[in-house]
Amino acid sequence: MSTFRRFLGLAALLVLFTAVLTAASGEEVYTKRCSSCHDQANPRIPFRDSLKKLPASRILKVLDFGVMMQVAYQMTREEREAVARFLGTNAIETPLPAEAFCKDRKVSINGKSKFMWNGWSPKGDNARFQAADVAGLSIDQVKKLKLTWAFGYDGDVNAFALPAFFDGQMFVGSARGSIYALRSENGCVQWTFDANGPVRSAMIVVPNGSRHALLFGDQIGW
Repeated sequence: MSTFRRFLGLAALLVLFTAVLTAASGEEVYTKRCSSCHDQANPRIPFRDSLKKLPASRILKVLDFGVMMQVAYQMTREEREAVARFLGTNAIETPLPAEAFCKDRKVSINGKSKFMWNGWSPKGDNARFQAADVAGLSIDQVKKLKLTWAFGYDGDVNAFALPAFFDGQMFVGSARGSIYALRSENGCVQWTFDANGPVRSAMIVVPNGSRHALLFGDQIGW
């Protein structure tokens, strides 16, 4: 029995020793791979304090499939997990609250409306220019615009995908790989879809028989 107890004691010490090594390894990986960028004040790079507010699972996803793939491909899986645990919190990524969703989640596409912005431009010429008769705004009016609503990308520290707009209907992708269908009048969510990786492309809505399909690309090639 005493031999068995000594074995259990040794096993407990090994587990504790492993945990200490993992924590130290995460700090070492951060110092070697991450600190040169994330410890400097650069508006284009999330600062370390911002990363420490994110769930570790979110950081790991970015290392595996996100914008940090080019840096993380040189790291082992154990190193990625260690630095994610070192930086991130133990919080679980939570879904959107019920109050964020529209009471009526029906999505309606008016493909014939002149009030639309599909893809990177309203037209196929990619001019990224909205005509005055559609915009309906003068320079003086732009100065008087006020914020009606704001939509936050939960867990993200940047945003770069351009939304598609169809006569009050919006579609947009996020850096974490979530696609949102939003109602432009109040920003309520109609549905969400999880892509395989971060979405940087603009949303493109195309006819698909009697319905419409939403086309986009993510940063891991899907």
